[in-house]
Amino acid sequence: MVSLEICGQGNYFYDKDSFKWDEGIILQNGSDLMNSKFCQIKFSSSVYKYGPSEIYEYGFKDGRIYISKEITILDSAQQVFLELLVRGKTNLYYLKGKGFRIFYLENDHTFLNEIPKKDYKDEKIGFRERLSDFTSDCHNVSDAIKFTSYRKKSLSKLITRYNKCELKPFPHFRYGLNIGYEFTKLIITKGNEYQYINYLDFKYDGGFLIALFADYPISASDFSLHTELNFSKHGFSYNKLVEEKDIDFVSNISSLKIPVLLRYEYPLNKIRPFLNVGLLGSFNIRNEILVYEATITENIIEINDIEESGLIDDIQQGYCIGGGIECRLNYRNSFFFEIRYNNQFSITNPNSIKISEFKFITGINF
Repeated sequence: MVSLEICGQGNYFYDKDSFKWDEGIILQNGSDLMNSKFCQIKFSSSVYKYGPSEIYEYGFKDGRIYISKEITILDSAQQVFLELLVRGKTNLYYLKGKGFRIFYLENDHTFLNEIPKKDYKDEKIGFRERLSDFTSDCHNVSDAIKFTSYRKKSLSKLITRYNKCELKPFPHFRYGLNIGYEFTKLIITKGNEYQYINYLDFKYDGGFLIALFADYPISASDFSLHTELNFSKHGFSYNKLVEEKDIDFVSNISSLKIPVLLRYEYPLNKIRPFLNVGLLGSFNIRNEILVYEATITENIIEINDIEESGLIDDIQQGYCIGGGIECRLNYRNSFFFEIRYNNQFSITNPNSIKISEFKFITGINF
């Protein structure tokens, strides 16, 4: 049997007599379990089921292909449809059975190598050990196997790289620690009720930050969901003489920030540039603001001590954008450097003070 790969694939199937491809062919899609047992073809208003002894191969227009193969399950030979995940020097197949799922590797269309999640006789031998044996002729994927999960997309990415013998970092879950330095500036909105603070010259204030992060790859790709828990604190103090009034502004803010970012890393081996963009929530767990207004008339000083707790909301939202580089230290650990910009504001109180931040961050994953 010869498998055909169709450019711009539509629905198709072929039996022992002929190959059939037509835009009008309607294949009924089922579950992975159903697709392994039957090729379901709709003619008129009826759906007909054909088994793997009648249909040699069928494919959907979304690119999924099922090929009839004989396998052994519990010492019994069975003919089933295997889903073809990767085609190349080595083919990767997937089977969903009743109560189990399993992958197969095939070299030159001659022999199926079963890759169970755990060995049936020795549970200490898992799929990674079998993959290591099978791919021993390409050392470039030996580290990638350590991060491969027993899933379609993860194994497909591994076998695709094995067929090309590519040396690249393999997407995997990571967590780690960030430390850095940030410059924070308060931005007064035009609708602020306390008019005198509009005259103050707010500048960027520096302070340290510390954070924990987790990085989840998306579908075994170079994109990931990057989340953090940041802590930082700042003290602000400003003074200005306005219309014979001396205005003093004092604020102490300690914040927990939770950014949720989409990260893209360019797929290089040792040094990988990356970009981050996303949203964040900021929780000002300490939010102290005092405004002093001193009036001097004929050697008499009158001071009004006003607590303006509503000038900055306890809960703010915002967006982040940044970029940096990742330097691989070994197959598991990497060092990061990033420059990021945050903009925070209040949705519920649009007249409250906004916060602008520039961050210089270093980190390491474990």
